[in-house]
Amino acid sequence: MEHVALFIAGLGLLAVGAPMLVFGAARLDRATGRSPFAVGAIAVCFGPCVAGLAFDLVAVLRQPPVTRLAVGHIIGSNVASIGLVLGAAALARPIAATARLFYVAVPLAIGASLLFWFLGRNGPDVPLSRVDAGFLLGAGAVALGLLVSAARGEPAEVKAEFASCVPERIPVWAAAVLALAGAAALVGGGYLIAKELLGTANHLKAPSFVLGTVGAFVTALPTVVVAVIAARRGRPDLVLGVVVGPVIFNLLFTAGLVAMTHPLVVDRRVILEVIPVMALFALLLLPVRFNGLKVPRWEGTLLLAAYVGFVAWQVAAVAR
Repeated sequence: MEHVALFIAGLGLLAVGAPMLVFGAARLDRATGRSPFAVGAIAVCFGPCVAGLAFDLVAVLRQPPVTRLAVGHIIGSNVASIGLVLGAAALARPIAATARLFYVAVPLAIGASLLFWFLGRNGPDVPLSRVDAGFLLGAGAVALGLLVSAARGEPAEVKAEFASCVPERIPVWAAAVLALAGAAALVGGGYLIAKELLGTANHLKAPSFVLGTVGAFVTALPTVVVAVIAARRGRPDLVLGVVVGPVIFNLLFTAGLVAMTHPLVVDRRVILEVIPVMALFALLLLPVRFNGLKVPRWEGTLLLAAYVGFVAWQVAAVAR
């Protein structure tokens, strides 16, 4: 049990350290004079991926690399973004966003899911290679350009909503301390995860892929809190931002950077069963797009139920 406890502690440090680093860095970035809308949009859309990126890099940089853990976490994080984060936020308060960039972002999220599936289709004999990583990163650059172009036409109230997540009242020195503390938590969490990974997997008799998908639940918890608070305060665009943005960044930039560091092994079961489920969760964003960016409470309940079903399915795989 000691291995499991320390592994969970490492996940907790990642989950806590990531928002500290993101918000501290956002305040420091704002102090340079950058637009508060730009700073807020980056923090909202990319911030939730920081813990996942640290987790995945730890998995592939340790010796020996555990690439299946990284793949499981990437997939699990995307499912958690849509099922857990959006479901919990809509349950707290129905979502009715207005930012026009989501009409571009939703198709990009679905396209990113399909691209990841296509590039990993030949596993495990042919891993997701550095060449494939180049395609993911290139697609990420294109997606980023499209999102930036779409964001320029947003009305003032939408820009103000994204800008509101930048903690401008925090002194710059305090922001620096917050960012450094967050970075230290990420390093400490990564060390614990790398050290206790095999011991945890052996104790739980869990495949590393399943450990990654379930571990995504822990690293997603801070985002759940942010989304629920934003929903309760009537900031629906922030809610969709922390849902749709991380799906795009996670599949294109995080997966691309991790695969560039070390090729990722994608098992046949994952290709035939799990990635299609991830793509199905991405398709659940289509009703949001065609319903005027609205997510009623009943739909949030269904998303949460679908996520619980996904986690139960992964846990059941351990018992086989």
